[in-house]
Amino acid sequence: MMIVILFFLFLLVGMLYWKRKIFLLSPVDVFVLFFIGVLVSTVLYHNFYPRYEKFNFFQFDFIGKNKFNRTFLVYIKMLLLFLIGVFIYSFLNKSYFTLAKQRIKIINVQNIKLNTNQISIVIFAIAIVCIVLVYIDYGSMLFYRVEYIPKDNSIFKIIYQNLFIVLCLLSGTLYRQNRSLAVAAFLIAMTVGIGVGSRSATIYLVAFGLSYSVFLNHKRAKRFFVFFIPFVIVFFGYNISLRLESNTHGLIPYLKATVSKPEILFKYTIMNIYYTFIFGFYATSETIHLYENASIRNLVTTLNPLPGRLTNWYAIASKLRINEIAPYTAIGELARYPLFSIFYYSGLGYYFAAVDFFIKTQVLHKKYLWAVLQFLVLALYVVHSFEYNLRSSHRFIYYSMALYVLYFILKRVKIKMPLKTNSSNFQKQ
Repeated sequence: MMIVILFFLFLLVGMLYWKRKIFLLSPVDVFVLFFIGVLVSTVLYHNFYPRYEKFNFFQFDFIGKNKFNRTFLVYIKMLLLFLIGVFIYSFLNKSYFTLAKQRIKIINVQNIKLNTNQISIVIFAIAIVCIVLVYIDYGSMLFYRVEYIPKDNSIFKIIYQNLFIVLCLLSGTLYRQNRSLAVAAFLIAMTVGIGVGSRSATIYLVAFGLSYSVFLNHKRAKRFFVFFIPFVIVFFGYNISLRLESNTHGLIPYLKATVSKPEILFKYTIMNIYYTFIFGFYATSETIHLYENASIRNLVTTLNPLPGRLTNWYAIASKLRINEIAPYTAIGELARYPLFSIFYYSGLGYYFAAVDFFIKTQVLHKKYLWAVLQFLVLALYVVHSFEYNLRSSHRFIYYSMALYVLYFILKRVKIKMPLKTNSSNFQKQ
């Protein structure tokens, strides 16, 4: 059974990506590649990672072969049904296949003319403002402090954190024209991010890398991301390890921990990969095992778009959990409704393909707002469905649909307004 399904899955994936160009803002690519990454990572972890070193969150990791295979089959079926939905949309909309084969550049840098002097001034000004705000917040405690957060409810923190993101985006943009200023500004942001001990340092790194990559040609950008993505994964693991592995806090203790405990780099990188790509698989396995009271009433409640207080949600929410911390996963819940899941995942694939087509046409017409919003919402659905319950996950599908409706309403209003203006001008004449 599994071999047959795997065969058809490989066949459909091969057909989908034959001449198809992977697109950064494609929800279809995110769904397919994320869950393929989940399956590959989980198989490697389950079979080859040393048993005594497994993270085993909530005692989920040690499951038998039959239970593992049953859960693996659930994910394979999900991917297969999703791809069937994508192909159904592709056959109904031939333009989608044609568009999928095109290499779409989100930003055409040839049409962008940068005023490097103005950008340099803005970078310098933002850097000064950030340094002042961080000094007000931390002072010398940025380098050494006993408590992780020295001051509660800081009004400046959200300001300088967002300004640092802007600073890194601008620094990546300016790197080729003014390397010294760009690197200096980026290092200031990273120094503060590491000294504060928050995950913001990883966000600054990603912001700098993305803005830098925009100005590379296709081949160089490809090579850049081959090294940049693994580096970000490793750095993120390092980033979250600092405050956990150090008795005191600040830039100096964190750097000391890096030197005295170099193994934390590997440990937390693997932990980060585990939590991102593997833990949800075991949580899904537990969900399938524990969710014995799956009923049509529960399914209707979890898919109901109304607020929880207007549904039966609060009466059943506590029962749809593995424990106090870990909820049932959306994939595990749907596995208990095998017939419904066929229509759900094939419909999901169809919808993702439709939004994928919408995003690509928007980008081609240089309309980025709706494209980015739709991508972010559906990407959040993918991540949430892996570790959170069906109600929390499916909410993002409703958000996406609401964005779709809002877009077409505003588009129609925009079309009608010029018509009314023209007719009123004609009557005056």
